[in-house]
Amino acid sequence: MMKTTLYKTGLNAIYYTGAFRALRKTICGVGAIFTLHRVRPSTGQRAFAPNRILEITPDFLETSIVRVRELGYQIVSLDEFHRRLVENDFSVPFVSFTLDDGYADNYLHAFPVFKKHNVPFAIYVCTGLIDGTARLWWRVLAEVVLVENVVELPIDGRLRRFQTSTTKQKYRAFNEIYWSLRGMDHETQIATIDDLEQRYEKNAVASRATDEPASWKMLSEMLSTGLLTVGAHTITHDALSKIPKSRVRKEMKDSQERLENELGVAVKHFAYPYGDVASAAGREFKIARSLGFTTAVTTRKGGVQPEHAEHLHALPRISLNGDYQNSRYVDLFLSEVPCFLARGFRRLDVE
Repeated sequence: MMKTTLYKTGLNAIYYTGAFRALRKTICGVGAIFTLHRVRPSTGQRAFAPNRILEITPDFLETSIVRVRELGYQIVSLDEFHRRLVENDFSVPFVSFTLDDGYADNYLHAFPVFKKHNVPFAIYVCTGLIDGTARLWWRVLAEVVLVENVVELPIDGRLRRFQTSTTKQKYRAFNEIYWSLRGMDHETQIATIDDLEQRYEKNAVASRATDEPASWKMLSEMLSTGLLTVGAHTITHDALSKIPKSRVRKEMKDSQERLENELGVAVKHFAYPYGDVASAAGREFKIARSLGFTTAVTTRKGGVQPEHAEHLHALPRISLNGDYQNSRYVDLFLSEVPCFLARGFRRLDVE
């Protein structure tokens, strides 16, 4: 929470001094791809909500669409985004809206906003979420930490005991456990998640009940409007860098084929689960390219530069984040200034 507050302070300073307007002229790219996950009405702020960053309200989605157009951007499909990038068609800046995983609220709350404004959008579907087999463990972890006053879990070969009575303790415990899990090799991570779910079965079940995946029928209805592009997002949502090459290919290819068979459309775009440098890098980029995906997106922060035409399987995105639901942050992130500074003044992050 403190880190977010400090970051907001820095962003606000860049915004209110007008520094981003001067800098954007030299560093702003030709377009951007927005990342969203869940879109649903606010149910009020609870003190402990570590996954809040993955949710925005329908009102903020609408505000973002309006603001993007006010800034002179055209909102285009992923296919059109790809065409403009490879053909150097940069006369007008352009953006695409993408959502990861495939939740029911994408249909219930985001889709009506996209229809109202005639905005094309994409959903990168984790097929295991739709089928009820994917394990979105970070949601289970949040529910366990929320309810429990003490959480025990084996980490680094020993049983760790985390105090979770206060909000501060809950955030500290969640962050330490979350990043420990993210850093584990695949087998150890699975075993640790199994242990978590067995120890706190009631909370694990409750969390799964709130995941609310979209249905194949919902996806088909959205496709019928011509606004939706469906992309692949693996079967299990595992970090691809943590698993063998053969299984990486299988996760990508099988999810693509499942979507194509179920929905009757060509699936040409891919999103890496988690998408950061620790979860997807050179090996994964090469595999996505070899399987014939037209584009593949990361969660590495930034807009798209002309040079990304040579790195179509390592495209960055800009998060529409639940902690930053204000139009000024849309302005800031589209300017590329915060991302450029965070990258150490490098234009690309594609390795």
